[in-house]
Amino acid sequence: MAHEEHEDLDERLLHRMLFFTDAVFAIVLTILVLELKPPESFREANVHTLRHMIPHIGAFIFSFTIISVFWIAHMNTTRKLMRFDWPTALANLLFLLPICLLPFATSWVGADINGGFAWAIYSWTLVAISSANMVTVLVAYRGSGRLVQGGASRREVAYRLARSAAPGTAFAVGLLVLAAGQTILAHMCWVLIGPCFWLAEAVLKPKAAPPAAEPAA
Repeated sequence: MAHEEHEDLDERLLHRMLFFTDAVFAIVLTILVLELKPPESFREANVHTLRHMIPHIGAFIFSFTIISVFWIAHMNTTRKLMRFDWPTALANLLFLLPICLLPFATSWVGADINGGFAWAIYSWTLVAISSANMVTVLVAYRGSGRLVQGGASRREVAYRLARSAAPGTAFAVGLLVLAAGQTILAHMCWVLIGPCFWLAEAVLKPKAAPPAAEPAA
């Protein structure tokens, strides 16, 4: 009886952690769109005003896509979690901290779309999110995956770490390019995320287990 009550409490805490995480992502996405402020009156609305808003709209779409990638990554990390523990909850909070900073960085980039310093702030925020995501993977999958369904091999943990590191790696390269004085090129660092994902899939993704043979009739 006590064991069943412990399992029920464990399940409730796990659900609370995941629901809280989804709520934070939803709030961050809402704050992003609140940064898009239309003219105060219709008389001020014109082509020039719309042209002025294009950088902000572009920054919003870009950050919406980035946050969506991290949300899907978090779902992929936690979908096999079967048990709750406090270190995982704390690592999850650490992951959410830089996520909450992204609207601030997005607003800065939208206000200075070609600025090197604004892009550096944005890139450092993405590096922090990616690093915190890696910490979450390490904590949640520690002990050969004792918290996840079916456990986890070292190869699977390495695969998940590589995927978590992909955005941070891309924006870290962008920071290096920015330090070299190539601001425009640094703004294109996000294109490296796709190849990083592909490399993780090609090199580290665990092979699927063969289907079990059907019993003979």
